Amino acid sequence: MPTDDSRHIGRRQWLSALGIAGVATLAGCADQGSGDGGDGGDGSGGDPVDVGDFPRFGVDDLYGPDVARNLARQAFEQSEHAYGFDGDAMITPDGDQVEIDLYRPAGAETSQLMAEFIAEELDQNLGITVVVEAIEVSRFRSEYFTAEPAGGTDTVNGEEVEWEAPGPYNPGPRSVTSNEAWDMSVVFGLNTYPLNPLTNASFFDGPTASTNPVGYYPQFDASGLFDEASQATSRDELRASFVEIFENLAREQPYIMLVFSDDLIGYNPDIEGPIENFSNGWDLPAWYEGDPTVSGSYDTVVPAGFSTLNPLYNNEDNAETAITRALDQGYTFDENQEYFPLLYDMSTEDGEVWTFDVRENLQFSEPYGQVTAEDFVYLIQELHQSDWANTIGAPRWANVEVEQTGEFQFEATLEAPNVLWPKTYDPLLYPIPRGLIEPYVEEEDAEGLKQDEALLELQFAGNLGAFELEEWNRGSGTEYVRNDEYYLRDIDEGPDLFSEAPLFEEASISVVQEQASRLGALETGEADTATIPPEQYERYSQDENVNVLQVPTPFNTLISVNQRANGWNAGPGNLFRHVPFRQALAAAIGKEELIQGVFRGLAEPHFTWQPRWSEFYPSTDE
Repeated sequence: MPTDDSRHIGRRQWLSALGIAGVATLAGCADQGSGDGGDGGDGSGGDPVDVGDFPRFGVDDLYGPDVARNLARQAFEQSEHAYGFDGDAMITPDGDQVEIDLYRPAGAETSQLMAEFIAEELDQNLGITVVVEAIEVSRFRSEYFTAEPAGGTDTVNGEEVEWEAPGPYNPGPRSVTSNEAWDMSVVFGLNTYPLNPLTNASFFDGPTASTNPVGYYPQFDASGLFDEASQATSRDELRASFVEIFENLAREQPYIMLVFSDDLIGYNPDIEGPIENFSNGWDLPAWYEGDPTVSGSYDTVVPAGFSTLNPLYNNEDNAETAITRALDQGYTFDENQEYFPLLYDMSTEDGEVWTFDVRENLQFSEPYGQVTAEDFVYLIQELHQSDWANTIGAPRWANVEVEQTGEFQFEATLEAPNVLWPKTYDPLLYPIPRGLIEPYVEEEDAEGLKQDEALLELQFAGNLGAFELEEWNRGSGTEYVRNDEYYLRDIDEGPDLFSEAPLFEEASISVVQEQASRLGALETGEADTATIPPEQYERYSQDENVNVLQVPTPFNTLISVNQRANGWNAGPGNLFRHVPFRQALAAAIGKEELIQGVFRGLAEPHFTWQPRWSEFYPSTDE
């Protein structure tokens, strides 16, 4: 596995920590007014801003203090409170300069430089004082970015709606908040799902979204447009149907879109296998050092630890890496972005009914025996589709009918046909023994399920992963030994070297918070791979001891702006809830300046919810 966050297998993950990996984006449409700043304004007025269909905030005529302040004035007019400008400063109704916080990951130099750049831009172009706060990623996730599910109702896009399935990342209406208040964040970015953007409905549909920590309410018919797109029967139809969705997202800026950057990954130059491809690492079991024989150890260093290795509740990038060293998921995608079966193959005739064929050479550890279709069906029906377990897989299986049709076969029937369903990553499953989880199902014991030692330490993994987890040192990493019974050696597909997989005797993931120490380990050969920060790219690309690859990523770099009740701590109301204000923030931050100054030219500006290399990147945005 190649990177600090190993997106090659865990790409179904929605979340990525900047400094560990990448970032994110969003957008929409709004009622654009014009105004002079209201009661607290400086009276200078300004021309209405022509946002356009696919606005390119942060570049050309949609960048700078004039356009940013004019958009802000439109937001002031929509607000019930008298915000405005006093000279260069944006002021609250009490006459104080607006001051908001911006959280960034601790120990990540790139994120620090980016946060400081954003703070300077918002000060110069909008007159806002931004206080940059460093925070540990795990703490931000648990105390700031998630909340206890509470549900409730609110008016969204003009209609009274109910949060029917609240979760920690969308706990309810904007009145439901996290334990700690926060204004803005560059800690996390979101997955744009470039293989099938239908998955993005999970971010942008307000009350039904599984991931809405910022309390975004779409001002367009998100549900209707995503439903319409889901009826597409070909890639061409799907591509065309997304134009209006991307247009709305680009206008509403639910998150402030900044840039897309490749992962810069440094490798031991003797490692054979890494490629500059979105699917880099899909064939990790065939990688080797020097000669294609079983020897040595594959060692990775990462900047942050992980709170759980329980496959049912993990949603952390580094934990995904740690789990998949020892436990495969159902499938992956090869270097051509084509489906490649791991634990099971999938097929369909109409996109509505999908058949899962489970390999017959899969074994759990004793006493659980052979993996069968029953294990997967029980997992889906009794956990993912339960109203008590709240697993990470629950949103993906909520409306899918599952039936076992043979010892090694089961079927899944979708509410509506989806010919690209595997590319949503929704049907991606870990194998979990029925016998292990059944006692918790009978008692509906979610807490016990979360803390089960066999799940936490992958003691059931049998021959289902390339390595066996030997030790998980909380806070410092994981250690593995080669799995001599790995099932992949007995399949007909894939590279010839799969017959000997894996080709390393051992593996490890070490948590090293200091960037200099991680890079030092890579230089001296103590580590085989580590992420290279943009400011160090030129140096390491010329170092014969390091092979640096630019690997495309689905994650975007963005600012999360908290539209919940604890999200605007500068004064009354919450300006983040007004589309023109989010547009003003986007227009105040120069994307090209950010790319050159922080990313050293190794990024592209982000305007809509797809990277340019995606086949779904809208041609009208070229």
